[in-house]
Amino acid sequence: MAFFQKHSKKNIRQGDIAVCEFHQLRARSGDQLGPGPANVANEDLPYLGEYQNFEVELTAPGGGTATRQLRVWFGLVMVIHQGCEIDYADENDSRLCVAPIVSRPNWSNGPWDLIAKRELPGYMHLPELGTDGAAELELAEPGPEGAVVLASATLLSRAIVKPNRIMTLAPNALPFLQESLVRFSSVRGWGSVDGLNNLIGLRIASVAETAETIPGPARLAKVVLDGGGADGDDEVTVAWGVRRSAKPM
Repeated sequence: MAFFQKHSKKNIRQGDIAVCEFHQLRARSGDQLGPGPANVANEDLPYLGEYQNFEVELTAPGGGTATRQLRVWFGLVMVIHQGCEIDYADENDSRLCVAPIVSRPNWSNGPWDLIAKRELPGYMHLPELGTDGAAELELAEPGPEGAVVLASATLLSRAIVKPNRIMTLAPNALPFLQESLVRFSSVRGWGSVDGLNNLIGLRIASVAETAETIPGPARLAKVVLDGGGADGDDEVTVAWGVRRSAKPM
């Protein structure tokens, strides 16, 4: 089943992929070096490609100025903005939340095995786009394996992204993006069904109800497990259909 398809000519959608600028606002001095230079990229810090720095002089409302650095890259980005927020936004709203896409050739020392198995919450894995797939999407060349870097998400104008889109996620692939967003922003991660047997025999150290719900309705519960090993406690999020005690009259 195809992972990518042609984008809508008219409407921007979550999962759209575009080739355009993306950025980070930084302190002019005293800031960490990355993301940016290739020599600081490692398995914990992706390399997003070449960039340009621009000095920005800002005036505070109460007076005084501050100099900031605007670091700008040019490359692939994915729209991660929530679909309903796009459809029902005010007609004057220009905001569009995107995240850059890093390619495996550019970031060869990245943790690609973990990313491909969806074990790192900060990334969404994107498979290689072969020659046949590129031809079907009317793209000039195929694309390498990559990943959406959620920690580098930023706001762009819709007028920048919309005309520069090249493809979008197929409907069957969109849940992978949405799951990645949930894992990155709210919970530690959704475990594999294959790993359920690893929970047998572990002691439950604590349980905390979360604000996340599933159809039923029922709330998800965060269960902290004591593995008894050198790595200390682990945690898992589960759905329990439990009855609340009735409040006394």
